[in-house]
Amino acid sequence: MMFKTLHKKSLFSFLLTASAAAGLIFFGAECSQGALRGIYFCTNELVPPLFPFMALSIFTAKRGISLGKAFARLMKAVFGFSQPLTPVILLSMTGGYPVGAKGISALRESNAISRREAELASYVLVGAGPGFLINFVGAELLGSREIGIIMLVSQICSIIILGIVNKLIFVRKNYNSDTEIKSAPLPFFQALTEAVTGAAYGMLEMCAMVVAFSALLEVVRKPLGVTAEILLEVTGACSTLSQSANVSAIAFAAGFGGICVHFQIFAALKGINIKKGLFFLYRIIQGLLTTGLTFVLLKAFDVSVPVFSSISQQPQLGLSVPLLGSVMLILCAAGFLYSVKYNK
Repeated sequence: MMFKTLHKKSLFSFLLTASAAAGLIFFGAECSQGALRGIYFCTNELVPPLFPFMALSIFTAKRGISLGKAFARLMKAVFGFSQPLTPVILLSMTGGYPVGAKGISALRESNAISRREAELASYVLVGAGPGFLINFVGAELLGSREIGIIMLVSQICSIIILGIVNKLIFVRKNYNSDTEIKSAPLPFFQALTEAVTGAAYGMLEMCAMVVAFSALLEVVRKPLGVTAEILLEVTGACSTLSQSANVSAIAFAAGFGGICVHFQIFAALKGINIKKGLFFLYRIIQGLLTTGLTFVLLKAFDVSVPVFSSISQQPQLGLSVPLLGSVMLILCAAGFLYSVKYNK
């Protein structure tokens, strides 16, 4: 049985490698164009707003900074997590996709939280930052900062809802092991140095992943359409969907994050074993919650794409065919992940 499992894995790896090599040979120009687009996004949209938040998240974890007992009690009542995670919760909502994961990883490396708490926090503390939603998606793509703000509020609310559900289902009062919690705050300059170098290394990993997925996306965009973009890479998906002003689909793509972002988070969570299928399911739910909340808030505040926007169509607030197709494809992928079993 073990031999068969290893044989299947080797065959899959060989086919995947051969397909990638063939793609580079026959679609070299498209891959280069996609890689250049990924590099441009990293240098102009990703690194400038995200690096400071990532460094700050790691610094708060290494330094053991607290936001006060009152705020910690509030966050524990909502999410059920211990006090060291309080600043990471806040930064994950305002920083960007991998900021929460980097903070969780830093706390685990410092033994400030247990493996179980780090795992449970990893399912919830995921979200796009204000720079991406307000400036890039809202102002640049849709010509409306108000829409970006509404998407950000919707996403924060979806994280809170997921945190409450996660607490009710999984979090217990005493999941931290006394044998694991042996943390001591680092000196200021050591914490600052490790935060900056850790954030720089994390940004390098993220940019490499974005460039790779952007190259892949340029190849599969035409045959598979916007569904593949939503599944794979959030930036390209939002850019394409903005051409038809499909606000609901953009909200889902931002909430889901895309597999490129998921891989960035997995890379940041080194040494923390999380269930990939469960993480994937949480992202689908977060995407649907963000979509629903965005739809309600746009209707409530009567916000529309301004006439001076480069977009020629009115925003589509309903669930469109591309969005439904994307959800179905993602659900099928989630089902596949859950069906995979490894025999030891």
